[in-house]
Amino acid sequence: MATQTSTSAPVSYGYCHWHKGPSETAVLVRIIEQGSGPGAGLYACEPCRGQHHLVPVAEHPDEVAYRAYLDHTAVCPECGRPGRCDSGTLLWKAYRAALTAVGF
Repeated sequence: MATQTSTSAPVSYGYCHWHKGPSETAVLVRIIEQGSGPGAGLYACEPCRGQHHLVPVAEHPDEVAYRAYLDHTAVCPECGRPGRCDSGTLLWKAYRAALTAVGF
């Protein structure tokens, strides 16, 4: 009986909304918000991201700033419902400024 010796990781397939086809490198690049009902996400593969100057959502300035704020508040004993520490306040202001820069 033959045994399988390959230990390669399974390949993840996605869909690229720009070239309208399957892709192994598709990541979320846009989130479409709706007033009612669920929104939608648009994905792009690596070649289309380069060609159309698309940035993954995880790298958008507002997402990076919000993640930094959440990481801080998760471990800071001074940040909570009553208020924020000085560092937490600065991170929150950086997040709000990033939202303003992208037009939210």
